[in-house]
Amino acid sequence: MTPAASELISEQFFRRATEEHLAVADPARALKMQAYLKSEIPHFGVPRAQSRKINVTLAAEILNADNRSEDAATRLETSRYAWDHFTHRDHRYAAQDILDVRSIRGNIDVLPLLTHMVDTGQWWDLIDGIQRQYAALLVNHRQEIAELLLTWATHENKWRRRTAIIAQLNLKAETDTTLLTTVIERNASHPDFFVRKAIGWALREYAKTDEQWVRDFLGTHSGDLSSLSIREASKHLLNSKHE
Repeated sequence: MTPAASELISEQFFRRATEEHLAVADPARALKMQAYLKSEIPHFGVPRAQSRKINVTLAAEILNADNRSEDAATRLETSRYAWDHFTHRDHRYAAQDILDVRSIRGNIDVLPLLTHMVDTGQWWDLIDGIQRQYAALLVNHRQEIAELLLTWATHENKWRRRTAIIAQLNLKAETDTTLLTTVIERNASHPDFFVRKAIGWALREYAKTDEQWVRDFLGTHSGDLSSLSIREASKHLLNSKHE
């Protein structure tokens, strides 16, 4: 596919996504959504599940290609276009929604775009929206991505730190506990709310797989972690002395 043809597809998806969101927009809801996120970026006021369905349906209609390689390339370019040309937060959600397909998940080619999203998204909903992409990359390219996350765990950009901490949320038994331990230890004293919250979230989620490991971790690190991190990590631990 030529660059010109690819750009036309990206523009078509962006235009159609905008039109379909406008068709069901709710201005009152939009203001509430914007206030909840404490963001200057406006919303269309479409519930997230409904918005995701619009985006996925449009992508299937407009972006699907005959082979996986071409599909991945088209989706990456269209995602970047939607992300960079946004006028509403929903456009950035669309950019993330169309990446949730087999041709993209775990594909190392998505990494530059994900990094761009982390560095320019700069807020928790957009960071958390691509968490599963990092998990898939970690499964398929463990050494390379683990090294990246270890570097990010001490980065000046707190959103890279948050990404490193929550990257394994859904990996369950595939969680690399050595990596998890290191990224948390490197951020245990970090003052930022979103970093501290991420630590608690990561531990709470892994407790569903190995509660004793998390109990032991909290016991060993209770003097280093913030009260917020401990409280979040302990939420579902029965009879936890850390609650």
